[in-house]
Amino acid sequence: MNTLLKLIIGGITTKLVVDRYRKQNKTPQRRIFISHSWKKGSDDYISLINKLNNADIPFYNHSIPIDRAFDENKKKELEKIFRRQMVYCSKVFVLATRGVKKNTFVMMEIKIAKSLKKEIIAVKPHGQKGIPDFIRKNSNMIISNNINSIKKALK
Repeated sequence: MNTLLKLIIGGITTKLVVDRYRKQNKTPQRRIFISHSWKKGSDDYISLINKLNNADIPFYNHSIPIDRAFDENKKKELEKIFRRQMVYCSKVFVLATRGVKKNTFVMMEIKIAKSLKKEIIAVKPHGQKGIPDFIRKNSNMIISNNINSIKKALK
């Protein structure tokens, strides 16, 4: 009986230690919003999502899904949708491709992110020399589009 009790207590103690170790070393889930174009920038968006998934980085995606594009003519409605999606995220990634113009919804997303005091991270595509000025000026950080830079930005 005494041996059985020791085994049970030892098993419970071991489980508690293992659970505590896993909890301490578990990477927390990041809540992110990725600014992207529903038409033009979807390849870069998908590439970033794939990199996060392939690196086993736990994240919750607050971005507007590509397949749920909203009516771009209803700016006030879109602004509410962007704000609602961003409010619970901690970081906003902006895909800083050269083709992004200042008058697009990216500027609206950046303004909303700044008003919500979200960290704005500009992601510069491979091989691109610069990024649009309005993105550079409003970003807290500019990173390369590689997994090491992305991991560093998520810490």
